[in-house]
Amino acid sequence: MDHISQPTTEDLTSYSPEEIKLYIFSLQDALQSKLNSGLSMDDILDSEDPFESLEPLLPQEVYPILVLAMINNIRTDTVMDAVLAGLKQGIQQFRNSGDNNS
Repeated sequence: MDHISQPTTEDLTSYSPEEIKLYIFSLQDALQSKLNSGLSMDDILDSEDPFESLEPLLPQEVYPILVLAMINNIRTDTVMDAVLAGLKQGIQQFRNSGDNNS
């Protein structure tokens, strides 16, 4: 099984919406593979946080949508549009907070 290179939160801020969508789908594929192998979500979270680099970029109200979509392998345009809109907002806020720390 190929190991997905884990981008940093900073890396994700330079991704296009399509690249972010593909990254989310790759995370979903990896997560579904682990769940289908018999691991529980608790087992997975005990060893890794698949949402780690995305979490700082997601508004609080969008984060659970992403998590549920990933766990349940939901890839509809409606859900992905909501996640990508939230990420766009979160990336802007992340960049602005970085400007304030400089």
